[in-house]
Amino acid sequence: MRQQTKPFIFERKPSRKPKPDALKPSIWGKLDTDIAQGLQDQRDMEEAAATGGDDRA
Repeated sequence: MRQQTKPFIFERKPSRKPKPDALKPSIWGKLDTDIAQGLQDQRDMEEAAATGGDDRA
């Protein structure tokens, strides 16, 4: 086998498409995050009631 005259160099070029840094905003705005937070709060209250703990002051 013939010996290679030049060393093989692998060059990685960046993609031409810009990568989004942040996620696309929802068409619903903050509504979906507000609903998710409300559901989480409701679950927390139900768990506290089920365990008998009273977190309210």
